[in-house]
Amino acid sequence: MTGNDSPERIRISGLTYEQLRFWLSENMGMKPFRADQIFSWIHLRGVTAFQQMTNISGRIREKLETEALITTLRTDSTLSAEDGTIKYSFSLSDDNRIESVLIPEPPRLTACLSTQVGCRLGCTFCQTGKMGLIRNLTTDEIVSQLYQLRNTTETRISNVVFMGMGEPMDNFDNVSNALSIISDDRGICIGSRKITISTVGLPGGIEKLAGLPGQYGLAVSLHSAVEKTRRILVPASKALPLHKLKQDILEYNQEKGRRVTLEYCLIEDVNDSIEEAQALVEFSKNLECKINLLLYNSIEGANFRRPGSDIVEKFISYLYPRCQAVTLRRSRGADVAAACGQLGT
Repeated sequence: MTGNDSPERIRISGLTYEQLRFWLSENMGMKPFRADQIFSWIHLRGVTAFQQMTNISGRIREKLETEALITTLRTDSTLSAEDGTIKYSFSLSDDNRIESVLIPEPPRLTACLSTQVGCRLGCTFCQTGKMGLIRNLTTDEIVSQLYQLRNTTETRISNVVFMGMGEPMDNFDNVSNALSIISDDRGICIGSRKITISTVGLPGGIEKLAGLPGQYGLAVSLHSAVEKTRRILVPASKALPLHKLKQDILEYNQEKGRRVTLEYCLIEDVNDSIEEAQALVEFSKNLECKINLLLYNSIEGANFRRPGSDIVEKFISYLYPRCQAVTLRRSRGADVAAACGQLGT
Protein backbone atom coordinates (compact mmCIF):
# COMPACT_ATOMS: atom_id res chain seq x y z
CA MET A 1 0.00 0.00 0.00
CA THR A 2 1.64 3.20 -1.15
CA GLY A 3 2.60 5.59 1.60
CA ASN A 4 0.46 4.15 4.38
CA ASP A 5 3.45 4.31 6.70
CA SER A 6 2.69 8.06 6.98
CA PRO A 7 -0.53 8.22 9.00
CA GLU A 8 -0.60 12.03 8.95
CA ARG A 9 -1.24 11.99 5.20
CA ILE A 10 -4.85 11.65 4.10
CA ARG A 11 -5.83 8.62 2.01
CA ILE A 12 -7.15 10.71 -0.83
CA SER A 13 -8.33 7.73 -2.91
CA GLY A 14 -10.85 6.96 -0.16
CA LEU A 15 -12.58 10.33 -0.35
CA THR A 16 -15.89 10.70 -2.15
CA TYR A 17 -16.07 13.54 -4.65
CA GLU A 18 -17.77 15.84 -2.15
CA GLN A 19 -15.27 14.95 0.59
CA LEU A 20 -12.37 15.53 -1.81
CA ARG A 21 -13.73 18.90 -2.90
CA PHE A 22 -14.13 20.01 0.72
CA TRP A 23 -10.66 18.80 1.73
CA LEU A 24 -8.93 20.49 -1.20
CA SER A 25 -10.70 23.75 -0.45
CA GLU A 26 -10.34 23.78 3.33
CA ASN A 27 -6.90 22.21 3.72
CA MET A 28 -5.14 22.99 0.46
CA GLY A 29 -6.74 26.28 -0.57
CA MET A 30 -7.58 24.93 -4.02
CA LYS A 31 -10.41 25.92 -6.32
CA PRO A 32 -13.33 23.48 -6.84
CA PHE A 33 -12.31 22.45 -10.37
CA ARG A 34 -9.20 20.78 -8.94
CA ALA A 35 -11.45 18.16 -7.33
CA ASP A 36 -12.77 17.19 -10.78
CA GLN A 37 -9.24 16.84 -12.12
CA ILE A 38 -7.83 14.84 -9.20
CA PHE A 39 -10.90 12.63 -8.79
CA SER A 40 -10.80 11.76 -12.49
CA TRP A 41 -7.07 11.03 -12.44
CA ILE A 42 -7.45 8.59 -9.54
CA HIS A 43 -10.79 6.91 -10.21
CA LEU A 44 -11.14 7.10 -14.00
CA ARG A 45 -7.59 7.01 -15.31
CA GLY A 46 -6.25 4.92 -12.45
CA VAL A 47 -3.04 6.80 -11.69
CA THR A 48 -1.18 5.81 -8.54
CA ALA A 49 1.20 8.79 -8.24
CA PHE A 50 0.54 12.51 -8.19
CA GLN A 51 3.38 13.12 -10.66
CA GLN A 52 1.25 11.35 -13.29
CA MET A 53 -1.37 14.12 -13.10
CA THR A 54 0.03 16.08 -16.02
CA ASN A 55 -2.60 18.83 -16.21
CA ILE A 56 -1.80 19.94 -12.65
CA SER A 57 1.16 22.18 -11.91
CA GLY A 58 4.31 20.76 -10.42
CA ARG A 59 3.90 22.94 -7.33
CA ILE A 60 0.44 21.50 -6.59
CA ARG A 61 1.61 17.96 -7.23
CA GLU A 62 4.46 18.39 -4.78
CA LYS A 63 2.08 19.78 -2.19
CA LEU A 64 -0.26 16.82 -2.67
CA GLU A 65 2.63 14.41 -2.19
CA THR A 66 3.37 15.88 1.22
CA GLU A 67 -0.27 15.92 2.36
CA ALA A 68 -1.96 12.93 0.70
CA LEU A 69 -1.45 9.44 -0.63
CA ILE A 70 -3.07 7.17 -3.21
CA THR A 71 -3.65 3.68 -1.85
CA THR A 72 -2.55 0.64 -3.80
CA LEU A 73 -2.56 -2.99 -2.67
CA ARG A 74 0.24 -5.50 -3.08
CA THR A 75 -0.81 -8.61 -4.98
CA ASP A 76 0.49 -11.66 -3.15
CA SER A 77 -0.94 -14.33 -5.44
CA THR A 78 -3.44 -15.10 -8.16
CA LEU A 79 -5.18 -18.41 -8.76
CA SER A 80 -7.05 -19.18 -11.97
CA ALA A 81 -9.93 -21.65 -11.97
CA GLU A 82 -10.89 -23.89 -14.85
CA ASP A 83 -13.99 -21.79 -15.52
CA GLY A 84 -11.96 -18.58 -15.92
CA THR A 85 -12.60 -17.22 -12.43
CA ILE A 86 -9.50 -15.61 -10.89
CA LYS A 87 -8.89 -15.24 -7.16
CA TYR A 88 -6.51 -12.55 -5.93
CA SER A 89 -4.82 -12.34 -2.55
CA PHE A 90 -3.86 -8.80 -1.53
CA SER A 91 -1.67 -7.59 1.31
CA LEU A 92 -2.62 -4.49 3.30
CA SER A 93 -0.24 -2.00 4.91
CA ASP A 94 -0.48 -3.81 8.27
CA ASP A 95 0.31 -7.17 6.62
CA ASN A 96 -3.24 -8.43 6.94
CA ARG A 97 -4.54 -10.07 3.78
CA ILE A 98 -7.81 -10.14 1.90
CA GLU A 99 -9.11 -11.97 -1.15
CA SER A 100 -11.05 -10.65 -4.14
CA VAL A 101 -12.43 -12.44 -7.18
CA LEU A 102 -12.87 -11.60 -10.86
CA ILE A 103 -15.71 -13.57 -12.47
CA PRO A 104 -16.14 -13.67 -16.26
CA GLU A 105 -19.73 -14.35 -17.36
CA PRO A 106 -19.83 -12.87 -20.90
CA PRO A 107 -21.00 -10.29 -21.65
CA ARG A 108 -20.56 -9.43 -17.95
CA LEU A 109 -17.33 -9.23 -16.02
CA THR A 110 -17.98 -9.10 -12.28
CA ALA A 111 -15.65 -7.99 -9.49
CA CYS A 112 -16.34 -9.55 -6.08
CA LEU A 113 -14.96 -7.31 -3.35
CA SER A 114 -14.24 -7.76 0.36
CA THR A 115 -15.26 -5.29 3.06
CA GLN A 116 -13.54 -6.67 6.15
CA VAL A 117 -10.53 -8.71 7.17
CA GLY A 118 -12.42 -11.71 8.49
CA CYS A 119 -15.99 -11.45 9.79
CA ARG A 120 -17.59 -11.45 13.24
CA LEU A 121 -20.86 -13.15 12.23
CA GLY A 122 -19.51 -16.71 12.38
CA CYS A 123 -21.66 -18.39 9.71
CA THR A 124 -20.88 -22.06 10.19
CA PHE A 125 -20.52 -22.89 6.49
CA CYS A 126 -18.24 -19.93 5.67
CA GLN A 127 -14.44 -19.90 5.75
CA THR A 128 -14.29 -16.15 6.41
CA GLY A 129 -16.59 -16.57 9.41
CA LYS A 130 -14.12 -18.98 10.96
CA MET A 131 -11.50 -16.22 10.99
CA GLY A 132 -13.46 -13.92 13.29
CA LEU A 133 -13.26 -10.19 12.70
CA ILE A 134 -9.76 -8.78 12.52
CA ARG A 135 -10.71 -5.30 11.31
CA ASN A 136 -12.82 -3.29 8.89
CA LEU A 137 -11.42 -2.25 5.55
CA THR A 138 -11.14 1.48 4.96
CA THR A 139 -12.87 3.07 1.97
CA ASP A 140 -9.61 3.37 0.03
CA GLU A 141 -8.82 -0.31 0.60
CA ILE A 142 -12.25 -1.32 -0.68
CA VAL A 143 -12.07 0.69 -3.92
CA SER A 144 -8.41 -0.23 -4.44
CA GLN A 145 -9.43 -3.87 -4.85
CA LEU A 146 -11.57 -2.88 -7.82
CA TYR A 147 -8.75 -0.93 -9.43
CA GLN A 148 -6.25 -3.74 -8.91
CA LEU A 149 -8.66 -6.10 -10.67
CA ARG A 150 -9.27 -3.57 -13.44
CA ASN A 151 -5.53 -3.40 -14.12
CA THR A 152 -5.37 -7.14 -14.83
CA THR A 153 -7.90 -7.23 -17.68
CA GLU A 154 -8.55 -5.46 -20.96
CA THR A 155 -12.27 -6.17 -20.60
CA ARG A 156 -14.28 -3.51 -18.80
CA ILE A 157 -15.59 -4.59 -15.39
CA SER A 158 -19.36 -4.24 -15.75
CA ASN A 159 -20.65 -5.39 -12.36
CA VAL A 160 -19.54 -5.24 -8.74
CA VAL A 161 -20.76 -7.46 -5.91
CA PHE A 162 -19.89 -6.95 -2.26
CA MET A 163 -19.88 -10.67 -1.55
CA GLY A 164 -16.26 -11.24 -0.59
CA MET A 165 -14.82 -11.41 2.90
CA GLY A 166 -16.85 -9.66 5.59
CA GLU A 167 -20.36 -8.34 6.23
CA PRO A 168 -20.86 -5.04 4.35
CA MET A 169 -23.51 -3.75 6.78
CA ASP A 170 -21.01 -4.20 9.63
CA ASN A 171 -18.76 -1.64 7.94
CA PHE A 172 -21.49 0.54 6.50
CA ASP A 173 -19.86 3.98 6.50
CA ASN A 174 -16.81 2.82 4.55
CA VAL A 175 -18.92 0.70 2.23
CA SER A 176 -21.35 3.54 1.49
CA ASN A 177 -18.46 5.86 0.65
CA ALA A 178 -17.02 3.19 -1.63
CA LEU A 179 -20.40 2.88 -3.35
CA SER A 180 -20.44 6.63 -3.95
CA ILE A 181 -16.94 6.57 -5.46
CA ILE A 182 -17.50 3.52 -7.66
CA SER A 183 -20.80 4.78 -9.10
CA ASP A 184 -19.66 8.40 -9.59
CA ASP A 185 -19.74 9.33 -13.29
CA ARG A 186 -16.50 11.30 -12.86
CA GLY A 187 -14.70 8.07 -12.01
CA ILE A 188 -14.91 4.42 -12.98
CA CYS A 189 -18.68 4.98 -13.30
CA ILE A 190 -20.21 1.58 -12.66
CA GLY A 191 -23.94 2.26 -12.42
CA SER A 192 -25.60 1.68 -9.07
CA ARG A 193 -27.97 -0.86 -10.65
CA LYS A 194 -24.90 -2.92 -11.54
CA ILE A 195 -23.69 -3.00 -7.92
CA THR A 196 -25.06 -5.51 -5.39
CA ILE A 197 -24.56 -5.57 -1.65
CA SER A 198 -24.94 -8.91 0.14
CA THR A 199 -25.92 -9.13 3.81
CA VAL A 200 -27.15 -11.69 6.30
CA GLY A 201 -29.27 -8.89 7.77
CA LEU A 202 -28.12 -6.71 10.64
CA PRO A 203 -30.50 -4.45 12.56
CA GLY A 204 -30.84 -1.19 10.61
CA GLY A 205 -28.54 -2.24 7.80
CA ILE A 206 -31.05 -2.72 4.99
CA GLU A 207 -32.82 0.46 6.05
CA LYS A 208 -29.58 2.43 5.75
CA LEU A 209 -28.90 0.95 2.32
CA ALA A 210 -32.40 1.88 1.18
CA GLY A 211 -31.70 5.43 2.32
CA LEU A 212 -28.75 5.87 -0.06
CA PRO A 213 -29.51 7.78 -3.27
CA GLY A 214 -28.39 5.04 -5.69
CA GLN A 215 -30.43 2.10 -6.96
CA TYR A 216 -28.06 -0.47 -5.49
CA GLY A 217 -29.05 -4.12 -5.56
CA LEU A 218 -29.64 -6.12 -2.39
CA ALA A 219 -28.91 -9.80 -1.83
CA VAL A 220 -29.94 -11.32 1.49
CA SER A 221 -28.05 -14.40 2.68
CA LEU A 222 -31.08 -16.24 4.04
CA HIS A 223 -30.06 -19.94 3.94
CA SER A 224 -33.13 -21.00 5.89
CA ALA A 225 -36.60 -19.62 6.53
CA VAL A 226 -36.89 -21.74 9.67
CA GLU A 227 -35.71 -19.71 12.66
CA LYS A 228 -34.05 -22.63 14.44
CA THR A 229 -32.17 -23.80 11.36
CA ARG A 230 -31.09 -20.30 10.41
CA ARG A 231 -29.62 -19.66 13.84
CA ILE A 232 -27.51 -22.80 13.48
CA LEU A 233 -26.16 -21.67 10.11
CA VAL A 234 -26.09 -17.92 10.81
CA PRO A 235 -25.66 -17.42 14.59
CA ALA A 236 -25.84 -13.63 14.26
CA SER A 237 -29.39 -13.91 12.91
CA LYS A 238 -30.72 -13.93 16.46
CA ALA A 239 -30.26 -10.15 16.38
CA LEU A 240 -32.77 -9.86 13.53
CA PRO A 241 -35.49 -12.55 13.60
CA LEU A 242 -37.05 -13.65 10.33
CA HIS A 243 -40.24 -11.62 10.71
CA LYS A 244 -38.23 -8.44 11.21
CA LEU A 245 -35.89 -9.31 8.35
CA LYS A 246 -38.89 -9.79 6.07
CA GLN A 247 -40.26 -6.40 7.09
CA ASP A 248 -36.92 -4.78 6.22
CA ILE A 249 -36.98 -6.44 2.80
CA LEU A 250 -40.56 -5.31 2.18
CA GLU A 251 -39.60 -1.73 3.01
CA TYR A 252 -36.61 -1.98 0.67
CA ASN A 253 -38.94 -3.21 -2.11
CA GLN A 254 -41.21 -0.23 -1.53
CA GLU A 255 -38.43 2.36 -1.21
CA LYS A 256 -36.35 1.27 -4.21
CA GLY A 257 -38.89 -0.53 -6.38
CA ARG A 258 -36.31 -3.26 -6.91
CA ARG A 259 -36.49 -7.00 -6.54
CA VAL A 260 -34.29 -8.52 -3.83
CA THR A 261 -32.28 -11.71 -4.21
CA LEU A 262 -32.64 -14.33 -1.48
CA GLU A 263 -29.43 -16.37 -1.33
CA TYR A 264 -29.91 -19.94 -0.15
CA CYS A 265 -27.01 -22.39 0.23
CA LEU A 266 -28.31 -25.96 0.12
CA ILE A 267 -26.65 -28.24 2.69
CA GLU A 268 -27.43 -31.94 2.98
CA ASP A 269 -29.74 -32.85 5.89
CA VAL A 270 -29.66 -29.29 7.22
CA ASN A 271 -31.86 -27.08 5.04
CA ASP A 272 -32.71 -29.21 2.00
CA SER A 273 -35.99 -30.84 3.14
CA ILE A 274 -39.45 -30.18 1.75
CA GLU A 275 -40.36 -28.63 5.11
CA GLU A 276 -37.55 -26.12 4.61
CA ALA A 277 -38.80 -25.48 1.08
CA GLN A 278 -42.30 -24.84 2.42
CA ALA A 279 -40.94 -22.32 4.90
CA LEU A 280 -39.02 -20.60 2.12
CA VAL A 281 -42.17 -20.31 0.01
CA GLU A 282 -44.04 -18.83 2.95
CA PHE A 283 -41.23 -16.35 3.71
CA SER A 284 -41.09 -15.16 0.09
CA LYS A 285 -44.83 -14.42 -0.09
CA ASN A 286 -45.56 -10.72 -0.68
CA LEU A 287 -41.88 -10.04 -1.36
CA GLU A 288 -40.56 -8.85 -4.71
CA CYS A 289 -37.74 -11.34 -4.84
CA LYS A 290 -35.93 -14.05 -6.68
CA ILE A 291 -34.50 -17.10 -4.95
CA ASN A 292 -30.92 -17.90 -5.80
CA LEU A 293 -30.02 -21.45 -4.81
CA LEU A 294 -26.42 -22.56 -4.60
CA LEU A 295 -24.82 -25.78 -3.48
CA TYR A 296 -22.57 -25.86 -0.44
CA ASN A 297 -18.88 -25.38 -1.21
CA SER A 298 -16.62 -27.35 1.10
CA ILE A 299 -14.45 -25.51 3.62
CA GLU A 300 -11.82 -26.73 6.05
CA GLY A 301 -13.11 -28.00 9.37
CA ALA A 302 -16.82 -28.13 8.48
CA ASN A 303 -18.71 -31.43 8.35
CA PHE A 304 -21.29 -30.31 5.81
CA ARG A 305 -21.99 -31.90 2.44
CA ARG A 306 -23.78 -31.01 -0.74
CA PRO A 307 -27.16 -32.65 -1.20
CA GLY A 308 -27.58 -35.17 -4.01
CA SER A 309 -29.02 -34.12 -7.35
CA ASP A 310 -32.35 -35.85 -6.64
CA ILE A 311 -32.83 -33.87 -3.41
CA VAL A 312 -31.90 -30.64 -5.18
CA GLU A 313 -34.39 -31.37 -7.94
CA LYS A 314 -37.18 -32.05 -5.43
CA PHE A 315 -36.39 -28.82 -3.61
CA ILE A 316 -36.48 -26.78 -6.81
CA SER A 317 -39.63 -28.51 -8.03
CA TYR A 318 -41.43 -27.56 -4.84
CA LEU A 319 -40.36 -23.93 -5.05
CA TYR A 320 -41.32 -23.45 -8.68
CA PRO A 321 -43.93 -22.29 -9.63
CA ARG A 322 -44.88 -21.33 -6.04
CA CYS A 323 -42.20 -18.61 -6.10
CA GLN A 324 -41.72 -15.79 -8.59
CA ALA A 325 -38.25 -16.77 -9.78
CA VAL A 326 -35.92 -19.60 -8.79
CA THR A 327 -32.43 -20.20 -10.13
CA LEU A 328 -29.73 -22.74 -9.28
CA ARG A 329 -26.48 -20.85 -9.46
CA ARG A 330 -23.42 -22.65 -10.69
CA SER A 331 -20.54 -22.12 -8.28
CA ARG A 332 -17.63 -20.29 -9.89
CA GLY A 333 -14.03 -20.88 -8.94
CA ALA A 334 -14.59 -23.69 -6.44
CA ASP A 335 -11.45 -25.51 -7.59
CA VAL A 336 -9.32 -22.59 -6.34
CA ALA A 337 -11.47 -21.90 -3.23
CA ALA A 338 -12.94 -18.76 -4.81
CA ALA A 339 -16.61 -19.75 -4.61
CA CYS A 340 -19.21 -18.52 -2.12
CA GLY A 341 -18.15 -19.20 1.46
CA GLN A 342 -14.60 -20.22 0.57
CA LEU A 343 -12.68 -16.95 0.86
CA GLY A 344 -10.33 -16.69 3.81
CA THR A 345 -6.69 -16.10 4.66
